[in-house]
Amino acid sequence: MRASTRTYAVTFAISAALAAAGCSGDGGKDAADGGRELFMQPVAAQGPDPFTDSTARSAATPPPVTRSPQPAPSGSATPQGTRSVPGGTPGLYGGTRAVGSCDVDRQVRFLTADRGKARAFAQVSGITQAAIPDYLRGLTPVVLRADTRVTNHGFRGGSATSFQSVLQAGTAVLVDARGLPRVRCACGNPLKPPLALKGTPRHHGRPWSGYEPTRVIVVTPAPRPVISIVIVNIVDNTWIERKTGDEHGDRDRVTKPPVPPTPTPTPNPTSPTPVPPDSDETPSDETPSDEPSEPTEPDQDRDRGQDPDADRPDEGVVPTDPDTASTDCPSPPAPSDTPQEAPSPLPPGCPSPPSPATPPDGPSASTFDN
Repeated sequence: MRASTRTYAVTFAISAALAAAGCSGDGGKDAADGGRELFMQPVAAQGPDPFTDSTARSAATPPPVTRSPQPAPSGSATPQGTRSVPGGTPGLYGGTRAVGSCDVDRQVRFLTADRGKARAFAQVSGITQAAIPDYLRGLTPVVLRADTRVTNHGFRGGSATSFQSVLQAGTAVLVDARGLPRVRCACGNPLKPPLALKGTPRHHGRPWSGYEPTRVIVVTPAPRPVISIVIVNIVDNTWIERKTGDEHGDRDRVTKPPVPPTPTPTPNPTSPTPVPPDSDETPSDETPSDEPSEPTEPDQDRDRGQDPDADRPDEGVVPTDPDTASTDCPSPPAPSDTPQEAPSPLPPGCPSPPSPATPPDGPSASTFDN
């Protein structure tokens, strides 16, 4: 019980301290649970309680460009139903070729010159105070291409304050190796992913032209660290590949637009249906051969120029001697009931014609006519 009481006391004390540090006339509040206040921050506006002076290389709004692709909402993982986009998505960010959107060296000088700000900045960023220079130089300067929700941080009374804000498209930021915005260059504020707001938010500041709450995005970490970030040139809409940590854009190179994913092929309903195995149209797996195949049964039509009985020598056909047989043997006369003249003598070697057969005893055809 004592442990629970002590935990509640510590939690209350921390919450009170954060609230006291964040209460300012211009709304620099800490929102551990998101609260209900949402600060609208245009491109060049520093916002409440900036950490440093602006280090953005251009404070002007960039020319209109094609907005980032807007994926479907990802559900409860994103605050207020906003849309989530992985940080490594090509075209999520923009920039100018060979020009860093933020003066990183100047940002380092501003922070290291003030120990209180350096300590607060390091605490929010999850690094040591001595690691600030290397941390900033490891980030990549880019420009937002969509209005983006973040947890922003100001500096007041020697401590960091936090508040939920929407950064206008065109804002210069520094992103990490997972594509997450980490520093806003117009004020030097450290940034974190946003928190969900309680109910309908109260907006501080006037929305800019073209602002639509349904088009605000939330950047989620890329599945794995990226080596290069593919951005859109805000000057001419071409594509640039920028190495992570390249603060000046010295290694920028023009690249081709990303290829959209290939759709999975679907079965064609009009494709031919396989012939059943018992069909007469079943294709044969045998390879045609020039050699004639041996028939399994006598083929009476194999050679229609031969005697039909040539394949059946045992069925009453008298074999002849090929040396004495004549090719002029006449065909035997067909059986007939009419008297016939006496046949002419047969040439030597010709077979004698069969004697007329006597019909067997039995009923005549007229028996079935009654």
